[in-house]
Amino acid sequence: MNRALLISEQLLLDLNEGDRRAFRMFYDVTYPLVCQYVRLFIAQPDDCKDVVSEVFYLVWKNRETMLTVRDINSWLFTICRNEAFKMLKNKAKFKVESIDDMPVELEIAEDEDYIDDEMREIYRNAVNGLPPRCKMIFLLAKEENMKYKKIAELLNITEGTVTQQVNIAIKKITETVRKRYNDGRDKNTKR
Repeated sequence: MNRALLISEQLLLDLNEGDRRAFRMFYDVTYPLVCQYVRLFIAQPDDCKDVVSEVFYLVWKNRETMLTVRDINSWLFTICRNEAFKMLKNKAKFKVESIDDMPVELEIAEDEDYIDDEMREIYRNAVNGLPPRCKMIFLLAKEENMKYKKIAELLNITEGTVTQQVNIAIKKITETVRKRYNDGRDKNTKR
């Protein structure tokens, strides 16, 4: 019997054979400790839930190797740590690319002299060219000035997903505008 998590050999045998009730018992016993351990690395509750879900997915996926593990605690917490680090690494990637902290004013008013009709058309075409969900999230965030947390609650997704979709939209819009202006510049220089 593993004292720290109170996991019996029989439970591990049943889990190894794919018994869903055994997995549920394993989950019920280990869930509080897994959550507590993951919170040491991940501050955001939604991100923490995502990591914990991934940990239990990996436990189920690798259940057949559990009988060969000497220390279930170490094995489980190693999975937790690795998944938490993976989440942090992925978040760091998006943090570098994110421009969420920068003020972005995308409101296009018809009477502003410095924005010409062509630029408005390019912007609208770029936004309309986005995938539907990405477009909706982008418009809520940048044109309706809705907070990411509110969008996440409204669409039943994580804030991280909202951030990713906004970043994707901004990148695609920027590429479209850059391509259009580079194409226009190339045409002008060939004359």
